[in-house]
Amino acid sequence: MLQLIVAGLTVGSTYALVALGIHIVLRATRVINFAQGEFVILGGLLAFTVVNQLHQNVWVGLLAATVGGFLIGLIYERIVLRPAARISELTVTIATIGTVSVLLYGHAMLWGSLPEPLPAFLPGDSYHLGGVSIQRQSIAILVLLALALAALYAFFERTTFGKAIRAAANDPLGARLVGIDVDRARAISVAISIALAAFAGTIIGPLTLVGGAAGTAITIKGFVGAIVGGLESPVACALGGLLVGVAQKLIEGQFSYGVADPAVYTLLLVMLLLRPRGLLGARAVTRD
Repeated sequence: MLQLIVAGLTVGSTYALVALGIHIVLRATRVINFAQGEFVILGGLLAFTVVNQLHQNVWVGLLAATVGGFLIGLIYERIVLRPAARISELTVTIATIGTVSVLLYGHAMLWGSLPEPLPAFLPGDSYHLGGVSIQRQSIAILVLLALALAALYAFFERTTFGKAIRAAANDPLGARLVGIDVDRARAISVAISIALAAFAGTIIGPLTLVGGAAGTAITIKGFVGAIVGGLESPVACALGGLLVGVAQKLIEGQFSYGVADPAVYTLLLVMLLLRPRGLLGARAVTRD
């Protein structure tokens, strides 16, 4: 059981970062970015290129993928999301769905359709604690997740620019009236979201390989995590992603891989029907 929980927290770290990215884009643009999982795949492939083609270590690959994801996010917001937003929110949603196909077939053309290996961040033997075998890479993933969450908290809660971005997301008109560049704030929000996706794709790469066609599944599970925790809170989104990862691995261990995905998707439906604001979200107040 503990072994499955550790594995669930490891894979759930990816879902947590995807859920957090979905939350950030939703706050900034009022739409769900359905391409978030494909950016996870792209980030892992960028790191793979840096490691294998430029012969750098995996830590440099992580930095390059994260920075590259940020820059790609700026471009994505400028040439896809912003023009679509001038039409309607529905158009933006459709644009993110279209981006899924562009990225899926685009990275298949550049890198091929088969997953590629990525070196471990902490190579070496596993740790054995109380009969539980913990891979060093799993520890690296959880530590890197904690560092990413701490950095985001410090940026949005402790810096003037981070607070300005939050203000622009909460009240765009009021933010404009006090001199905040709302378009710039939205662009930075999207860029941070895509950087998180690239970061996630790289840290999980040594365990799951990078590339392939799993982007849509990652997006859905990240979205399930956001719904389970609560879309309104970044902390709740991250915790929800971890819970989804643990639930997936527990189901796989008790039943089979074929049962896990339908169960996770069923969890999404159940949460939307019974607790749409998430486990950590405030209950909706119904007035007569």
